[in-house]
Amino acid sequence: MSLKEELAALKARGEAKRPPEVVALMHRAVDDLRRSGILERVPRVGDRAPEFTLPNAEERPVSSRELLARGPLVVTFYRGGW
Repeated sequence: MSLKEELAALKARGEAKRPPEVVALMHRAVDDLRRSGILERVPRVGDRAPEFTLPNAEERPVSSRELLARGPLVVTFYRGGW
């Protein structure tokens, strides 16, 4: 199964667990975001990210500049438990 197929199946399973009115609201929100033009402003693969300093999992500040000085840097985002 391709990634695209897996994501479509995941979406279908998630939507099947929600009331139709909630799914419709979610779809409207996505459509609104698409129409807003936000997709034209999001970073693309290969774009250079701005320098930043953020807390790590131990609440210590981590500088992207310092990490890049040691080699390539991969940044991931997770939404947490909310």
